[in-house]
Amino acid sequence: MILRRFRRDRSGASALEFALLAPVFLLILAGVVDIGSLLHTKYRLNSAIAAGSNYALVNGQDISEDEGADLALNIARVLAGEQASASGSSTVVVNNAEQVQMTGGVATTSSLPGNGDACYCPTKTDGSVAWGSAATCGSVCAGGGVAGKFVLISISKPYAPMFGGYGFTESDQITVSAVVQGQ
Repeated sequence: MILRRFRRDRSGASALEFALLAPVFLLILAGVVDIGSLLHTKYRLNSAIAAGSNYALVNGQDISEDEGADLALNIARVLAGEQASASGSSTVVVNNAEQVQMTGGVATTSSLPGNGDACYCPTKTDGSVAWGSAATCGSVCAGGGVAGKFVLISISKPYAPMFGGYGFTESDQITVSAVVQGQ
């Protein structure tokens, strides 16, 4: 008789259904927030790359042996200004001759073996750039495009998802890069 009364009574059914479905909804919400955070970080880095690329294009006449170090430092400062926090790092290489790495607001400048006044046909594969040897300015490159003076801009930021194993990032870093032809 008591069992029959419990079967007919529906007063706690909604609370029980909510208790069963709430953890599922919370997991879905956490996943959406996690993926949203990843996309937000990637879009911020893309925005920083766009600002650095624009600066390189506007100041393309500075891609030279004499002005390359200053151009690289200024682009690195633009990237640092666009980043959301100081936890990221950026690298700017001007025509395979000058490099600036900025981490935590501290810039490190170094010279590379290339000639800042030469033209190159860089190729980008798997996130790295092969500069190759100097080419005649304006000549057609083997892989397509035209030999010129280039700026490589790369920015990365650590990313730690709430739930690992999505496969959206290959490491704990989100990296965005661009190769800009200034001349």
